[in-house]
Amino acid sequence: MYNYPNSLIYCNSINKKGKSFRYQMISVVAILILVLISSINPIRADIFNPKPSDGDLILPMPGNACMVFRPVYIGESDDPYAMRKFKVGDPNGGFKEYPTTVALGGAFVGECNGRRDWLYYIGKYEVTEAQYVSVMGLSDDKTEETLKSRYPVHNISFFEAMEFVDRYNQWLFVNAIDKLPKNQRAVGYVRLPSEVEWEFAARGGSLVSADDFERKKPYTGNLAKFEWTSGPQSSHNKLKKTGLLEPSVLGIHDILGNISEMTFSLYQIEYYQGRMGGFVSRGGHYLTSGNKIRSSHRTEEPFYLGSIEKGFKPNRKPTMGFRLVLSSIIYADRGVTRQLETAWNAYRGGKGADMPAAVSVSPTITQTDVKNIDAFKHLHRLKEELSKMGTIPEGVKQEIGFLDAAMGDIRFILKEADEVSAYAWAKIAAEQGFFIFRELKKLPKLHKILTISEKSESTKMVQKLNLRMTEVRQNIENALTSYSDTFRQLARSDPGAIEKGFEKYITFLVEHNAPDQLRVLKTVQGHFFIYKRDKHSDRGKWRQDFTDMGK
Repeated sequence: MYNYPNSLIYCNSINKKGKSFRYQMISVVAILILVLISSINPIRADIFNPKPSDGDLILPMPGNACMVFRPVYIGESDDPYAMRKFKVGDPNGGFKEYPTTVALGGAFVGECNGRRDWLYYIGKYEVTEAQYVSVMGLSDDKTEETLKSRYPVHNISFFEAMEFVDRYNQWLFVNAIDKLPKNQRAVGYVRLPSEVEWEFAARGGSLVSADDFERKKPYTGNLAKFEWTSGPQSSHNKLKKTGLLEPSVLGIHDILGNISEMTFSLYQIEYYQGRMGGFVSRGGHYLTSGNKIRSSHRTEEPFYLGSIEKGFKPNRKPTMGFRLVLSSIIYADRGVTRQLETAWNAYRGGKGADMPAAVSVSPTITQTDVKNIDAFKHLHRLKEELSKMGTIPEGVKQEIGFLDAAMGDIRFILKEADEVSAYAWAKIAAEQGFFIFRELKKLPKLHKILTISEKSESTKMVQKLNLRMTEVRQNIENALTSYSDTFRQLARSDPGAIEKGFEKYITFLVEHNAPDQLRVLKTVQGHFFIYKRDKHSDRGKWRQDFTDMGK
């Protein structure tokens, strides 16, 4: 790191020129200070960490190589279910990058800004050729120079990347298990990042403001200072060595340019729903123009390339490589399982209720509220940005005010519509339940008459009764299917609206003096609330309950 011989030559040149002994001693002291600093700070620049910085996590590799990682804190807490909710994608990215809300957790617990928080580690640099061959060995097309190469490894397939991951993990477990981070009793391991982990890190993680996080690129100023893109102002359309440019706010190098990066995620148009495709490659590369480089950039990569006529081979590209993350398993031991189980109800009834997984099965009004809250946040940030620009024209202020009021009106209208819908579906469910109850009451009577007819050998009556019993049974099965479908629709309403809907129908039955229907309605309400809790239809139980009521 320090060029001591040059300093000594400088000292000798001072003597030759007859400079004073005092200047000579100052130079010697300077050298001693440099030596002392280097002994205090063991992090040194080399081909594996050309730009060392505080917070680097360095893991050894075979052949005296190493791999450097940076911590990515989620910015929440160290609670068992702490997660960071954010949007992947870009509003202007087209249907392939349509903004989608996701939630991300960490793998380890560390301390950031004086508080404990979940984090994961991501590679500071893209995996280089030197690191790759240190694990995989030199192949016929590699030379000794590759052992010193800082160029990202490329022209390898997804399967070769996975083989590298496996071999490196096996080596770490045998030779450096004490260097790996731990999640309680669970030992960390390396793998490819998910595309959600990748994008969170690419956007700057929890170290940037909400506005900066949503920017297309996590940088201000000249992009060429941070990323290699196509053209004479940047890469000249050639692959570059890792770590030559400035890092992101997280201390990560070349995450958006130079080489596109494989992830562990399968491609789905809407990120986590739809058809499963190839694997996802993220970021741009040295042939991507600067105006197309963005944190949301994603590409579906086939596992194999070729044709039926010429055959297929694993997908390898000169523009595609990878970087690693450090992660761990979740259920490290029984203690962790108990901890998660104990915290589950509080989480799902609290902050977890707004997370994507919970919202996906929540009432429509709840889903709308979540979207409304997000929209209000964007509106608030728009006001702040306009304020920073100076005086806001009165016309713009008025339009923002109208938009604010309109969003409030929409919430009120949706609430009213939800109550009307809940009453309608509660009424349909009750009427279907009463129909099932009455049809089930017919079966014992029909069976009794059928038995008598069989004893009297009345063939025509037996045939007629068998046909009638078949019709009644089919009516019951069809009604049970509709009963279940109605519950699904009713469950989309807000709990308060559902309660009002049942109360309103009870009032209707009382006014119309319908005691049998009121009795059945209590059973229907019981069925629905169990269904809503378990998200599961139990036709056998429903049938038995209505049968028992008719006895």
